[in-house]
Amino acid sequence: MSNNPAISAPDILVVDDDPMSRDMLVFMFQSADIRVVSACDGLDAIERIKERGTTPFEAIFTDVQMPRMGGLELLEWINVNAPTTATVIMTANQERELVSASLRGGAVEFLDKPFDLRAILRALRQAREIHRNRTQQLAATHRLLDIADINQRLTRTALNAAVCTSAKINLVTRFYPINEAGGDLVKTTALDYDRILLVLGDVSGHGLKEGFLSAYFQGIIEGMANQAATCRGIAESFNRFLLNQWNDTDPFAVSTSLSATFLEVDFGARRVSILNCGGPAVILSDRRGNIEQLAPGGAPLGWFPEIEPHKITANLDVAGLIVLFSDGLEAHAERLQVPPMALAYRILQSPANTLASTLLKGADDDIVVCRLDWNPPNEATPLGEIWMPIFNETCPGDSAPRIDAIQDLWARTLTITLPQLGEDTRHDVLLCIREATLNALDHGCDNDAAKTTRVELLVNSTAAFLHARITDDGRGFDPNAPRPPVDPEHISLGIQVMRSLTHALRHSDDGRTLEMTFCLPVTPTL
Repeated sequence: MSNNPAISAPDILVVDDDPMSRDMLVFMFQSADIRVVSACDGLDAIERIKERGTTPFEAIFTDVQMPRMGGLELLEWINVNAPTTATVIMTANQERELVSASLRGGAVEFLDKPFDLRAILRALRQAREIHRNRTQQLAATHRLLDIADINQRLTRTALNAAVCTSAKINLVTRFYPINEAGGDLVKTTALDYDRILLVLGDVSGHGLKEGFLSAYFQGIIEGMANQAATCRGIAESFNRFLLNQWNDTDPFAVSTSLSATFLEVDFGARRVSILNCGGPAVILSDRRGNIEQLAPGGAPLGWFPEIEPHKITANLDVAGLIVLFSDGLEAHAERLQVPPMALAYRILQSPANTLASTLLKGADDDIVVCRLDWNPPNEATPLGEIWMPIFNETCPGDSAPRIDAIQDLWARTLTITLPQLGEDTRHDVLLCIREATLNALDHGCDNDAAKTTRVELLVNSTAAFLHARITDDGRGFDPNAPRPPVDPEHISLGIQVMRSLTHALRHSDDGRTLEMTFCLPVTPTL
């Protein structure tokens, strides 16, 4: 039989340095009408594989002990260069370690010499089935990668459009899809010189169809925005498409929906208009980190014929930021037992694609998060000095007995957002926040459940400082007034502790607000 694959188009490659064993196996395959070619060792086999070009062998039957290159080395090469090909290891040596090494290396079967035709054909059937499965998986992966590339191209083009404004802006986006082509998207389109359209979307599901729909939706946004369509007009158009065309093709399939948050940002008028169809609330923060959570989502697109939510408008500070994320981030933050804004901060501060195997491992849904921040064009303060909130919670005035549980939440938040903190620094920060909060609950709120204490933690984008702000509903006091000679409540001692452990400490709002600033390590360890 000729060894030229171009002539015989063989499906099987036999690799053995023993001519008798090699010829015997080739004869067995030929007697079963199976096309086969042979090689005398691993290096010869690689040449045969390369001659095939883009058409791989279905299966390779290889001996282990051979000159120049043995079977296990050949198996390692095949796994990298011909991953759809199934490999069967053959040897007269029945050592357990050899069997284990072969199977760990990716061999699909292990055959002992002398050969038994039934065992060989059984191994061939198994190898062919594995080859078919691997080929289908590889084709699906390539289709996913094609859709992922389309999504990335659309997103990259959209982000470049955001520079057409009078403000100095910065847009940071992070994607963590479960599959190569996720259904999450971020689309930014310039509407005119001072206005941009920012859309964050999340298609239900995680497959090829959802990736295609995500890319299609981005094209719809671009086309309709260029025709001066409103956010509601875009949302209603795509809602009709999902209901009347996309989900109507298979009555037994699970309907596809799209959670989408639309933002029209007008930097000239300092205003943002939000239309939220099924997404988490939008976080709007001024330059000092005072936040508003705006427009919690209604029903996603594709659920009902009518769009439920009304557009919400909010004013923008001269400098500030907007944070958007998918419900996949909310769900994973709940699993980690931290606020979503804390997880969003860590993701945005970390280089792209660095958290999938650590912090975000085990996420059940695609995660996308983006932050848009801005300064006026002649503002001396760099963008990085805008404060981003990582924690913002309100406690009832009678929460002092639960302070340990509340502190655990602060500790998890700091661990997630600021992994560069050492244990001693984290202890000092928690001690100060605890002392300030207890003072606010005990002396500001008088342990009255009708009153509240708000705890806010903020980090600037350069991660140089952590800022804590504790505000209560109490009567307030004059922080500059002299202390009484007897201090049974030990308030002065608490203030002294906080002053000694912070970079800066000050009171405001007639003493009802205490603010503390902590220096952070210069180089984060992400």
